[in-house]
Amino acid sequence: MIESAKRIFVSNRLPFGIDKNGKMTRGSGGLVSALLGVSLDKPFTWMGFETNPKTAEILRTRSSEINPHLQCLPVAISKDLYDEYYDGVSNDLIWPLFHYESQFAKFDRKRWDSYRQANQLMADKIVETAKDGDTVWVHDFHFLLVPEMVKQKNPYIAIGFFLHIPFPSIEIFRELPVREEILRSLAHCDLLGFHEYSYLRHFTDCIKAFLGVDSTLSRAQIGEHTLQLGVYPISVDTEALRERACTSKVLELAESYRQQSSPFQILGIDRLDYTKGLELKLFGFQAALRKYPELVGQISLMQVAVPTREKVPIYMKIKKQLDQLVGQINGEFGRPNYVPVQYIYRSINEETLLALYKRADVALITSKRDGMNLVAMEYVIAQDVKTAGVLLLSEFAGAASLLADAISINPWDADMIADSIYAAYKMPQQEKKARMANMQEKLLRYSATSWARNFLTDLDDAIARYLKASRPIPVASEAKQWPPQLKDKLARHKLRLVLDYDGTLVAIQNRPEQAILSDEMRFLLNELQEYMEIYVVSGRNKDFLDSQFNGMSVTLAAEHGAYFKLIGRKWRSRISTNVSSWYPEVQRVMKSYSDRVPFSFVEKKEAALVWHFRESPENFGIHQAKRLDDELKTGLANQPVQVMMGHKIVEAKAVECNKGSFLRWLIQTNPMENYFYICFGDDKTDEDMFQALGENGCTIKIGTELTKAQYRLDNQAQVFPLLMELLKYVKGVTYAERDAHA
Repeated sequence: MIESAKRIFVSNRLPFGIDKNGKMTRGSGGLVSALLGVSLDKPFTWMGFETNPKTAEILRTRSSEINPHLQCLPVAISKDLYDEYYDGVSNDLIWPLFHYESQFAKFDRKRWDSYRQANQLMADKIVETAKDGDTVWVHDFHFLLVPEMVKQKNPYIAIGFFLHIPFPSIEIFRELPVREEILRSLAHCDLLGFHEYSYLRHFTDCIKAFLGVDSTLSRAQIGEHTLQLGVYPISVDTEALRERACTSKVLELAESYRQQSSPFQILGIDRLDYTKGLELKLFGFQAALRKYPELVGQISLMQVAVPTREKVPIYMKIKKQLDQLVGQINGEFGRPNYVPVQYIYRSINEETLLALYKRADVALITSKRDGMNLVAMEYVIAQDVKTAGVLLLSEFAGAASLLADAISINPWDADMIADSIYAAYKMPQQEKKARMANMQEKLLRYSATSWARNFLTDLDDAIARYLKASRPIPVASEAKQWPPQLKDKLARHKLRLVLDYDGTLVAIQNRPEQAILSDEMRFLLNELQEYMEIYVVSGRNKDFLDSQFNGMSVTLAAEHGAYFKLIGRKWRSRISTNVSSWYPEVQRVMKSYSDRVPFSFVEKKEAALVWHFRESPENFGIHQAKRLDDELKTGLANQPVQVMMGHKIVEAKAVECNKGSFLRWLIQTNPMENYFYICFGDDKTDEDMFQALGENGCTIKIGTELTKAQYRLDNQAQVFPLLMELLKYVKGVTYAERDAHA
């Protein structure tokens, strides 16, 4: 990570609150422990929304009391806007849809505008706070639009994003009216993380279907930007939780619960939410008592349902259903001295929770969908291996991918739950101990802090090359800010300026013939050639370059350096292979693709053919380009030809058509001359030049994708001002030398 770069965490709410006495209290969630655990020794900022100005002021001014490195930065938001963004979209649209409960998802365009407005509010504050090279870690579905909003204003802020809920399958995600907007934003991240591989796979399916972007399970190349992808199953604060589970108070409570309960107790701890499958749990427990009569009187279910969104009708409907089911089961199987289901509808404190974990013979988790489910992990850590219980875990919870020693269940299969409960009841203690010991060992090695550290390490790695290898170079009137070693090279050496054409000297156009050199750029190049040699190295053909640089003192290299024309001379060839051995077949294949893809066409050159699909339907064009690329590479494997995909093109060219090869040849033509090269380019083909030049010059990438260049410009519009500044600088150096000689 860049030295002195700071970390900024972004979550819906800040990690601290204010109690009724005005004191700061630390949040109890695993995210708080995880992030504070990795950042207590370095300056960092935590941003979150706050609707109360008084609370915001306390958090902002007193956060350093918790830790001198910490700055809490509340982002002010009105209560009405917060409710629309949080309840109206986050909870009523994204939460149910991403958990496969689309029947509960409500989309309203006005509410989505509020969600967008809240995301913009947070993004603007991030841009105001962060500097180039700072790392911003955005958390969860509340801020799906933030990455793009930040990158649009400052592409040099590194963005990591972690989704704490499932990412749904493509058939579910496609129901979302704003699906492309969400995907385009997430595509701007430097690192995007998920709990589980299936979530990552679903995401890559969606960007392929809706953005036309191919990817692996580790990265996606989206235009000029590389999105790194990863799986990071979150954990709990294992050591601290284990210590708290072993306090005398918890042990005493656990023992009292043991004496008062049935011989074999099953525990359920869930928020009362439709995603948790509480009714499925009760159906499964009921099935166990019916299928295995010997369990009646021997086992009981303690279900704690933590209230949430109590005024929302669907949640009240769920509560009513659960009340009826509990009554039905207790009425069917209850005895004067036996209550099959103990149902608690309220929050419980941590000591009580840990004591229930320690007492329970089984933890039963029947989530329909769950990003991870930390209850499963908390139960494992709180258990005493000597008297170990059994974890029955829904295969639809992310934790199932981490806790392989749990008994996996399908929550919709009541018979399977019944059989699993019976298997746990009959399981030998030795097997219970082995299963629990394995899970504990895994979690003790992989804590919440490890999870956060792993993500941040990968985020640092993902951006290191981008931020270190290619730094923004000041433009306009800022030559005084150029690195001293660069200015020294410019002052002491003969200069050669090497320029790509499309995307460098001119902006990319939909049709190649529209990319015409401007009068301003022509005048500037004529001025520059008084102080340095200028080389234009382009993929264009000879005739086009002649038309654009007619009468100018510029050396031209056409078709990526296969042909060159020195000032005042005729064109010469560097081709030594047999172009005719592959050219007709490529032309035939490319023509067939131009016939099937609307608005695509073939550009003919002497040693290359280019299939353009800039104006074609985007997704269809990209798909066909991939097919064409594969077909040509397979068919021409033994021919002296290179096939590559570029920006909305597929090109087949002779092996001599290589800008790096041309630049090496140019350097070798005058080995004794002490030239310093200044090389500009925007495309993959220019990376060959950057690599060939190495330390012999200054390489400048136009655009934001990963590059071998030393410096970069954000876009083509910055090329002209930088060349103007270069002209002023070399003029100044020349005048100073003249004065010294005089």
